[in-house]
Amino acid sequence: MLENDSWFAIVNPQSANGNTKKRWPEYSKRLIEGGYRLDFAYTTEPGDATRITQRKLKEGYTHIMAVGGDGTMNEVVNGFFSNGQLINPEAELALFSHGTGGDLIRTLLISRGIESFLDTLGRGHKRLIDVGEVLFQDEQGQQTQRYFLNVADVGLGGETVARVNKQSKLLGGKVSFLIGSVLSIFRYRNKFMSCKIDGKLIFEGRLNSIMVANGRYIGGGMMIAPHAELDDGLFDVVILGDFSKLMLLRHLPKIYKGTHLEIPGVTVHRGRSVVITSLEKALLDIDGEQPGQAPLNFSLHPQALCLWG
Repeated sequence: MLENDSWFAIVNPQSANGNTKKRWPEYSKRLIEGGYRLDFAYTTEPGDATRITQRKLKEGYTHIMAVGGDGTMNEVVNGFFSNGQLINPEAELALFSHGTGGDLIRTLLISRGIESFLDTLGRGHKRLIDVGEVLFQDEQGQQTQRYFLNVADVGLGGETVARVNKQSKLLGGKVSFLIGSVLSIFRYRNKFMSCKIDGKLIFEGRLNSIMVANGRYIGGGMMIAPHAELDDGLFDVVILGDFSKLMLLRHLPKIYKGTHLEIPGVTVHRGRSVVITSLEKALLDIDGEQPGQAPLNFSLHPQALCLWG
């Protein structure tokens, strides 16, 4: 018989360049010593975190802990759903960020490390947050569906993530993504896309990227959507126009500070549904993973998931 407050941790041992596997025995000991009932499983391959989460929720666990990077957290969030429905609407999620990006916890104002995570659990602060859903085309050309908590990005960001994820991240999230961004800017060609928000055509033409944001940060600390809120029932849709390579490089520091919205050619819109099409191959980034490409159909599920933090 499971206790109501028993936690199940889904741990990605490969996150943080394998450092998570080395440190998890110490972290789990600290959690147990702190009075938390804890079981866990290591992931072994892509998609594992989703399957484990689904299985454990169906077994009766109501408290799930995601231990790893933003990609691990995304997989765990997808495990809260089955056949388009929450497996248990009363289930709760806690994020122990131990990867290279750490973008979602920046929006939550949570610091890295076991001490901060224990403090988050100790405070017991929980809230209902919005969950994004996107339909996209996978590598085999099949329509695929995925949920996300943070930011989805089509265009330059998708190509940057594809490049960064093929390389080592020993330099850390911020530096790895910065290098990947600069390399991608030099090689990227702006795409002809259209964007509809809540059924209204907002943009059609050549542009650099479209970000559909629930959270504020991407790419290891770029504040791409500085006014986004996780529980306001709306996406912040940030469109970067037909910028030249030189202009992008010149303004890159502003994106880290969140002051890029003042640049001519950057626009922000809000809505609950977003449809993006492209005449060219436009790659999708969801929470630091690159699972497919346009066409894309986004919808928002307001205050659908209980999150600690």
